[in-house]
Amino acid sequence: MLNNLIFFDDFVELYIKLHQRGLRFILSKFTYKRDKRTISSFSDHFEHANWWVIPYFKLHRNYLISGDPHIEYEQYVTQKYFGDTNNKRLVSFGCGAGSHEILFAKLNPDLKVEGYDISKSLIGTAQNKAKSASLHNTYFETRSIYNIELEENSIDYLLFNASLHHFKDINNLVTKTLFPALKRDGLFIINEYVGPNRLIFPASQIDFCNICLNEIPLAFRKILKLNRFKTRCYRAGKLRMILSDPSECVDSESIIPVLRSKFREIEFVELGGNILAPTLKHIAHHFIDKEEGIIKDLIHREKKYLKSNSSDFVFAIYQKP
Repeated sequence: MLNNLIFFDDFVELYIKLHQRGLRFILSKFTYKRDKRTISSFSDHFEHANWWVIPYFKLHRNYLISGDPHIEYEQYVTQKYFGDTNNKRLVSFGCGAGSHEILFAKLNPDLKVEGYDISKSLIGTAQNKAKSASLHNTYFETRSIYNIELEENSIDYLLFNASLHHFKDINNLVTKTLFPALKRDGLFIINEYVGPNRLIFPASQIDFCNICLNEIPLAFRKILKLNRFKTRCYRAGKLRMILSDPSECVDSESIIPVLRSKFREIEFVELGGNILAPTLKHIAHHFIDKEEGIIKDLIHREKKYLKSNSSDFVFAIYQKP
């Protein structure tokens, strides 16, 4: 509708968010300051009902990356790629509450781990986590990637965990800022959404998701905090995406082509998400500790879909030549 600018689904999502997160959250979007709208979208005190909260999926993702469902990618990368980390530096932009960065710091006591994010509250959470863990090799600061000075050849490892798709003009960012800052043979690590910009999925993908959704028993389709059931997967209009979070998937389609043009790809793992993410949105809480069979079936269906479609989420490692 109107060149994907707005859909009726956007009003459905507004209704759901109003009940899940309250009027205060909705009102936080009525500001001309883009960063404030972005920051208001993220919170470590909110109950999410998205696919990534499902324990079985986490095990499945670990298996895809490391070959072992109980080995997370931080441990896998440390064991396979890091070696001696003495006097080496890992920098993460869009680190949020710092969970992944803190795990890297625990696994590599000699590695200096830095995390930056525009959310002061999330950085505060990261700092408190590091302090509670008695870590002395971490540094977290409230700062934007767009106003930080990075010296050339100063970083050994760059980490983007679900954050790179929030940055605009990927080609310019990588070419002028990130590539020069990374040392020769340095690693660029991503665990990212790389699908369509602004989550404007093709109609064929949404149609397939709806087929999968309708195979889930109605009892497991009750929307979080609502007395309503999910009967179809919702489309995202560009206007709602921009109003809600101007940074969301702003240039996600460029991530893989740009990285492949600048770096040597040494690892690339398709994590899917094309079907799981839209299908399980708002209903994933039903599968926290039960009904693994339903999730296994969805993963099987998604594998079939990925045989002829690119994965929306990937884990990949690139090396500066």
